[in-house]
Amino acid sequence: MSVDLCPPLAQWPYLYGKPGITATIRSIPEHFIVDEQLNFEPSGSGEHLLLQIEKRGQNTQYVARQLARLTGLRMRDISYAGLKDRHALTRQWFCFKWPIKQELAWQDWHIDDSRILQVVRHHRKLRLGALRANHFQLTLTDISEPDALLERLQLIRAGVPNYYGEQRFGRAGANLSLADSLFAGLRIADRQTRGLALSASRSYLFNQVLSARIRQGVFNQVLDGDILQLDGSGSIFRVENADSTLQQRLHDGDVHPTAPLVGLAGATVSQQAEQLEQQALAPYQKWCLGLIDYRLQGARRSIRLIPRQLTATVTGNSVTLTFALAAGCFATSVLRELASYRDGSRSLTELE
Repeated sequence: MSVDLCPPLAQWPYLYGKPGITATIRSIPEHFIVDEQLNFEPSGSGEHLLLQIEKRGQNTQYVARQLARLTGLRMRDISYAGLKDRHALTRQWFCFKWPIKQELAWQDWHIDDSRILQVVRHHRKLRLGALRANHFQLTLTDISEPDALLERLQLIRAGVPNYYGEQRFGRAGANLSLADSLFAGLRIADRQTRGLALSASRSYLFNQVLSARIRQGVFNQVLDGDILQLDGSGSIFRVENADSTLQQRLHDGDVHPTAPLVGLAGATVSQQAEQLEQQALAPYQKWCLGLIDYRLQGARRSIRLIPRQLTATVTGNSVTLTFALAAGCFATSVLRELASYRDGSRSLTELE
């Protein structure tokens, strides 16, 4: 198999055509603000502490390491719901177990470029993925055509391709190179490194199927044998025969087509949808078999991403966007359909 391991996002097709508008993102961390919304309300009691921490220019693992140092716990005892960009201002939740009767002077802690916003007790550990949404406030600067950007924003409201963003693949596709070596027989002892490689390869294959649907003009079309996902839910169902009712539900945003996260078992498409996916994945059978050998559980993911509560405020040749995305979706997948942007953080260091 030959995989183009250059920065991957540029090789996949645009839904609305490559934008001619240019802009800059992340000129400063305050131009990329992310707030986590948990999928539960903290109980206020229990043996676990939830800490909401605002960090600027630091990655999630750095803050987790500092919490381990300050508490005397092991790194693996510190949990969080998701990774957040380093080159941003983010507010996210961390968790660790701490005896109810044991004092913790967290008000005296110092973590570089970070501050603790609140601490609350909860009855269970914070799990990875325990998010309802991420809320974004993004400021685009040096926009070549602000009026044209606002016009294109109206297209974005109907949804964009739910691509995995370039953060998933590492600098210049490094995680994909690692995955290719892994499936060729390289042993990777470190569990986290191996997990990054496996995750990157699955994400790459998902993007390949999504790309095929765009190229074949069926991104916003229900196919015979498709598996659809209910909006705002992980629930999926198979479509034996596409009809006008289902097509209208897709148009209304009530359901979305899905593509596979390759692995063991999981729901499978049939008929027209199966033919499309088999063709898209045919060159990558070594990776597909490798993911099964590593016993990753197969799953489905929506191919369409609709930004919620989308607003735009114009100030000169800058625009500030606010919107919410479901957990696991990438803001850069929204931005790439809006403008051909330059990432201001690139000159500083690589993406997290």
